Amino acid sequence: MEMDDIPQVGRIFFKVFRKKPIESPEEFNRYFKELFFTSPSYSRENGSIVHEGPDGRIDSVISVIPMQYSVVGRPVTARLLCTFMVDPAAAPRGPAKLTLAFRRQDFCFTDSASPVSADHFKAVGGVELPMQGLEWRRTFRPAALLAHRSSQRIPLLGRLPAGPLASPLDGIARRMVSTLCVEAPPGVHDEAMTQDAFLSHAPTFLTDYSVHPVWSRPELEWIMRVAALNDKWGAPQIRAVFDRSDKLCGCFIYFGRPGSVAHVLNVLPARGMERAVIGRMLHHLDKAGYIAAEGRVQPRLLNALSRHRAMVYRHKAHVCVSTPRAEIREAIERNDIYIGGLAGESWSRLMSDFQ
Repeated sequence: MEMDDIPQVGRIFFKVFRKKPIESPEEFNRYFKELFFTSPSYSRENGSIVHEGPDGRIDSVISVIPMQYSVVGRPVTARLLCTFMVDPAAAPRGPAKLTLAFRRQDFCFTDSASPVSADHFKAVGGVELPMQGLEWRRTFRPAALLAHRSSQRIPLLGRLPAGPLASPLDGIARRMVSTLCVEAPPGVHDEAMTQDAFLSHAPTFLTDYSVHPVWSRPELEWIMRVAALNDKWGAPQIRAVFDRSDKLCGCFIYFGRPGSVAHVLNVLPARGMERAVIGRMLHHLDKAGYIAAEGRVQPRLLNALSRHRAMVYRHKAHVCVSTPRAEIREAIERNDIYIGGLAGESWSRLMSDFQ
C-alpha cells in the first residue's frame, strides 16, 4: 500500500464497516496515515497490502502495523493484521491472494478478527487463541452501568439525567451486596506512574514469556502516542503498584473517565504478584468512581481475575496467529505468548470511531 492509496482504502472502509458509500473524510485519511505509515518499525515490505481489480481500482485491503517481537530471545518483525476490507463488488480472487500473501510470513497475528477473518486465518494454517479472545468485566455500580449500556443502545436515553437516579440505587446495592466493593489487598499500594517510567519498566514484566513484544522505547512511545489520539474512552492513565518495601511489583494502563467504564489495556504484574496487582487495580478503579472495568483476558492472569466476584466473561473477538515457526506454535500451546492491549489494536480509533 502507498500513501496515495488512502482515499481509495478509506472509501472501502466506510462502505464495508460503516455502511456508508462516501468518500473518507480528511480526518480519517490523516489518522490512517499516522496509524499505518509512521511506526518506527514500518517499511514498505512489512506494511499494509492492497489488491487491484482488472480496472486498476483497489478492491481489497489488509492493513498492517509491524511490531518487534522476541521469539525465544530472537528478534522477529511481527505483523499485526488490522482491518481486512473487501469491496462487496470485488471478485473473490483478490481477497484470496491477500490472505495467501501472509502465509509465508514469519509471524502474523490479530486480536480483533471477525468470524470471517478468523476463517481466513485457519484456511492458511493459522491457529486461534480462544482464551485471549475473552473480555472480562468487573462491575462496581450496576445501576449506573445499566444506564450507560442503555444510552449506548438508544442514543436518546443518553440525553436524560440518569446519574441522579442511578447513584442512590447503587448506594443501596453496594450496601446490600458488599462484594460490589473492592477491598484493598494487603501489602501493596499504587500511585500514578509517569510515561517515562512506564516506557522503562513495562517491557521487563514480559520477559518471562517465550514470545512477547520487545517494546523498545521508540516503538512503545509511538504506540502510546497514537493510542492517546483515541479520546473516546478518555485519557490514558498509568498506575504503578509497589509492595511494602516500595519495590515495583507491577503496573497497569487504562483509558477512562470517572463515572464511566474503565477500559484496561494491560495489567503487567511481576511473577507471583498477579493477585496483588489485579486486586490493587480493581480497588483503585472502584475508589476512583468508575462504574465498571473491562479488559482482555491473559491466560496467566485468569486465576487472579476469577478470585473476584461480580466478574463476568464474554467473547469479544477472535485472536489468531499465523506462523511457520514451531517455537511460536509451541508457545501458543503453553499459553506462553503475549498478545493484547498495547500489543494489539483495541486502542485504535478504527475500532470505535469515525461513525
